[in-house]
Amino acid sequence: MHTTLRSATRLLLGLAVVAAAACGGEDGGSTGPNPNPEPSPTGEIAASYALTEVRTLGNLGGGGSGLPVTFTDGSGSQLVFLSGILILGSDGAFDMKVQVTFKGNASEMTDYGTYSEAGGSLSFQSQKSSPRLSSGTISGNKITANSQFGGIPFEIEVQR
Repeated sequence: MHTTLRSATRLLLGLAVVAAAACGGEDGGSTGPNPNPEPSPTGEIAASYALTEVRTLGNLGGGGSGLPVTFTDGSGSQLVFLSGILILGSDGAFDMKVQVTFKGNASEMTDYGTYSEAGGSLSFQSQKSSPRLSSGTISGNKITANSQFGGIPFEIEVQR
């Protein structure tokens, strides 16, 4: 029994030495996490934001605060914003979905791509041929961004 216990102890000690050697780099340094990682510029704002307001920057009538909000063009056609979400990922990706009706027909307007933030200013780089988001600002839990829907410029607000 004593010999078996001693052999088992040596085997475990040998395995521990082999495992420790496998973990070390050629320079003998640690391969563990970096104790001083670079801060993620987008990590603090990465979240889901709900659409809360839409304001026209073009020649549409209507508007107002909150959702749903209705805009009417010169021919009487109505564009109604019902709801929406903007997701900013910690990896710098964004995804936006906005539910609307235009002339009574339901539709979902989307945009996606990457974004960057510097000093409270946001820049969106869409991967769509007709981008909806271009730039914006963030203040606390609220983002105000320039957008386009149907070629008409809007300003949207989203909040966490």
